[in-house]
Order: sequence, then structure tokens, then C-alpha cells
Amino acid sequence: MLRDKNGLTEAEFLARYDAGKYPRPSVTADVAAFLHEDGKPRVLLVRRGGHPFIGTWALPGGFVEPEETVETAARRELWEETGIENVPVRQIGTYSDPHRDPRTRVITVAFYSCLDGLSAQPKAGDDAAEAGFFEIVCTPRAESGEDLLDFTLDGCGETLHFSVRVVPAPGGFEGDIAYEPVGERVLASDHESLLARAFAEDRKKG
Repeated sequence: MLRDKNGLTEAEFLARYDAGKYPRPSVTADVAAFLHEDGKPRVLLVRRGGHPFIGTWALPGGFVEPEETVETAARRELWEETGIENVPVRQIGTYSDPHRDPRTRVITVAFYSCLDGLSAQPKAGDDAAEAGFFEIVCTPRAESGEDLLDFTLDGCGETLHFSVRVVPAPGGFEGDIAYEPVGERVLASDHESLLARAFAEDRKKG
């Protein structure tokens, strides 16, 4: 029977283990779900019905339950907040800035989903005050030697504008890129970055 440096078996170690010894960040799953009509991409957004970021448009998502995988949580949250269920999801990134959520340390796993061919009539539920599709127009531009992407989202009687800067991914391999929000923030938390990443994934699919 194997023992560690303190002479403990695995069972003994686990019986004494203090889960509160190390910080335990919360984990969420966010989903950028796309639908295409006449060759035009649209993304599903929800208006947050509670704090933080109350009244702000966001990607559907929420906290991962203790017995869930992040994929299960992503699909569940999409269903709870928009009524759309049984969709495929693909991980596209993990976002872990310590200050991305004002409540506590929250790490989110971002997902891409394509709803083409599925029943996709959103109906707001859970903590979402409203849900709907926004048509996306993305315009690249260069400014002062930087590569920028200007996004216009049009839907639910509103038009949203935001920009992101295309930069090398911190700590990544050569060619890996990240998207940094520029100027006024219009989506909750860091969802401009998540949406830009998902849009790039969607363009690869198309």
C-alpha cells in the first residue's frame, strides 16, 4: 500500500483533506449561440434581469453545479435562460481575469454553438429579463498600427456597437490571438471578448 511523505495512505489523506485550504474560484459556462439566415450571422443574447450588470445584454450562461461538467452546465443554462435545448456546444476558451466579475473570483469557460436546423425560438427564463437574436456586422480596420474589429449588433429593437483589439494571446504560441475590448463596454463583463472569439469560430465554420 502506497504512502505519502507523511505516512498516509490515499484514504487517510482524503479523510483529512481540508478543501478550504486553497482558494476555490467559482466556475461558469457562457454560450455564444449563432443562427444563420440568408447568409447573415445572428447571435443569441439575453438581457440580465439581476445584479451585477442588470439591464445589460450578455451571452447566456451561469454557474456550474457541483455534479456537472462545464458542457452540461452550458447546455442547461442555455435552456433555462432562453428555452432552447439539446444543442451541440464546443469549448472555445477559458476566461480568468481575477476582476472579470465584481461578485467574487469567477472563471468562465466559453462555448460556441450553431443553432442552424434546430428549433430556435428564444423565450426568456430564469434570471434573463429578455432574450433574442442580434444580427452581427463585423468591420475590420487598422488604426495607429493596431488591428481592430468594429462590431454592430442589431436586434430586439436595439443597436449595439463595440470594438475589440486583435492582439497576440498572452502566454500563447506564435499565431495565437486574443481580443481586447476597446472603449465603452456594452455587454456584461468581458462578453465582447467572448463574442469576438466565437464570431471567429463561426466564420471558420462558414
